[in-house]
Amino acid sequence: MAQRNETFVPGTLVVPKGANVAFPNLDSVRHSIYSFSKPARFQIDLYGRDQTRSQRFPLAGTVALGCNIHDKMRGYLRVVSTPFAAASDLNGRAQIEGLVPGAYRVTLWHPRLRGSGNEAVQTVTITPGAPARLTLELR
Repeated sequence: MAQRNETFVPGTLVVPKGANVAFPNLDSVRHSIYSFSKPARFQIDLYGRDQTRSQRFPLAGTVALGCNIHDKMRGYLRVVSTPFAAASDLNGRAQIEGLVPGAYRVTLWHPRLRGSGNEAVQTVTITPGAPARLTLELR
């Protein structure tokens, strides 16, 4: 998850539990990345342009990121314990392949979503030979 133009890029990143995430600094200023989130409390000391620091994320959950130097910088990691997860594109669409027929509990997360843990949960049923589509509308 890079820092470019004093912004986290991408703004939200989905990673599997146990992942090591690299934080390359592509800016001409130094950054100090931190999180006070329950699944991952950490601080990466100041580092400069073209340097990279990494952090391991052993617990599933949402990790809000900030920079101790640039208060406006906000980013999010969604650490998941399933291989069936995806980040949506700019149109809000995501696709998950490889699901077998059955009922699934789908969790949608967004930092501005109202609700417990910024999540909305819905069930989708996949039947043999038919594509499944789930539409969630955020208000």
